[in-house]
Amino acid sequence: MSRYAINRSAWSDRDRDEYEDLLAEICNLTNDTSERLDLLEDKLTDAVQAHRQWALDVSRASRRAGLAKEITRFEDRNRALVSFDGQLLSVPRTQSRKVKVAGEVTYQRELIVVWTWDEIAEKREEVIKSARAYTVKVQQYDRLLALHVMAPEAKSPAEAAEHLGLDIDEYLGKSEAA
Repeated sequence: MSRYAINRSAWSDRDRDEYEDLLAEICNLTNDTSERLDLLEDKLTDAVQAHRQWALDVSRASRRAGLAKEITRFEDRNRALVSFDGQLLSVPRTQSRKVKVAGEVTYQRELIVVWTWDEIAEKREEVIKSARAYTVKVQQYDRLLALHVMAPEAKSPAEAAEHLGLDIDEYLGKSEAA
């Protein structure tokens, strides 16, 4: 099993279905993230106590992810100043980069000033790809907000699409020029 991720491929079909059903049940019960986390924690604890392998895997991976976040928070307090766009900004000195450990690709946090030029260039490309994901989300928000202009009486994009006789998925999938 991977040291860092949940290895769902090692689970039986029954285990995968049980876990997916549990997540669907929780998501269908409430939209409140805090309540969802409470429910998941309670149900996961029950499943761990019942020695369900999927629950042991999820519990371990979640714990490791939380612990990794604590280390990141601690390391991010060590800051460097960088001039950008006429401002002096504070950024973490320690950042993560892809490495191979025991044949497995993972992320390792190191002082960025000791990275090789190739490592910095690779990280730059990774961040550019990540920034594109945010640009796509902004485009989605813009398309949804455009529905408000077309149907100002509507309380939501779904309601606006209904008033306008639009299929929301088709509307979002069409290019603006169409």
